[in-house]
This record gives sequence, structure tokens and C-alpha cells, in this order.
Amino acid sequence: MPKIHFTNKNRVVEADRGESILDAALRHNVSIYHTCGGNASCSTCRVVVLKGERNLSPIETAEAEILDAFDLKPPHRLGCQALIIGGEIEIEIPDHARAPRPNKTPQLPGSDPCG
Repeated sequence: MPKIHFTNKNRVVEADRGESILDAALRHNVSIYHTCGGNASCSTCRVVVLKGERNLSPIETAEAEILDAFDLKPPHRLGCQALIIGGEIEIEIPDHARAPRPNKTPQLPGSDPCG
């Protein structure tokens, strides 16, 4: 089973293949700040991949656009978009010194904003 090492949280958790870093963290009570509910629209769930990038899904268009909009370059990934495909991953969760910008992306009808 894949594992995620949250280096600055001193935690190692098991993750399911196909699960996002954000979902795995929340399932194991590892706090990752996030404001858009995992919709790739705010960048607040960003993580820094220290090792194991090859064990994550490739960056797709939505994630690339958000990373670019916030001038974030590799090894940054969005926790809501980076899916675990196997192996071990070592990441750091950046501290948020100030609150992120408000999410201005409208919610889709029937979607759960806390999601």
C-alpha cells in the first residue's frame, strides 16, 4: 500500500491508489489547509514534494493553471489534484503565514462547498 510521509508533521500514513494527497491526509487527521473543497481553484492545499514525484499522477491542465497563477513551480503540487499511483511519497505541508485570497470560483449547482 502506498505511504505518504508528512515530514514537517512527523506522520506517515497509508494511502489508497488513486486517492489524492488531500483526501489521504484528511482521512488520517493530518491537517492541510484548503478553501475550495478540492476543486483546483485556490492553491491553498499546495504541498512540496520532497521525494517520490514519480509515485504521483502527472500534473494536468487545471492544476498547472492554478500553480502558474500563483507562481508555484515544481516541486509544488496541489494536494487535491495530486493522485497517489503507488510507492512512497515524502512531502512537506507549507505553513500559511497569512490567509489565502478568497475563493471567487462559483460553486456548481448541487456541489458541496466543504467537500
